[in-house]
Amino acid sequence: MKYQVTHNFPVPLAKLLHAREERYKHLDQFPDLKNVTLVEEKKEGNIITQKRKVSLDGSMPAVLSAALNDLSLLEESTFDVTTNTHEFKIAPPGKDNVFVIKGKSIYREATAGSERVYDVEVHSSLLFVSPIVEKAIEEIHKHSLEKDRKSIAKFLGVES
Repeated sequence: MKYQVTHNFPVPLAKLLHAREERYKHLDQFPDLKNVTLVEEKKEGNIITQKRKVSLDGSMPAVLSAALNDLSLLEESTFDVTTNTHEFKIAPPGKDNVFVIKGKSIYREATAGSERVYDVEVHSSLLFVSPIVEKAIEEIHKHSLEKDRKSIAKFLGVES
């Protein structure tokens, strides 16, 4: 299942990119991000590689709870600071067969400031229920992206 999500920000691109990284250093101001833990970060040349653990306690769909013993996800991503491109893979640790979210987001100038555009694909290999799982994960991921958008907007002072 594929989908696209676009978020617009009424600020210059440089300001958006700064907020993208800095808000994780101020988690006390962003309760919606408290379920995210930075596990590892490396900078090599123009590439920032990160691993984050995302707790799903209380937000896991029932159809998935039975398939997972660890109610968390591992996000592995790279961000290229020259192209402002973020590529990511999100999956339950060691359980890629349950579902995998893969995608790419691009941060760029827009007519009224800047934007980020996500192209995402969700895939599940669970027998008989994969379409249900994929749809549920799409909705959860879109909700998560919206919370992320709000945290950036709040950090930028363009939304309360």
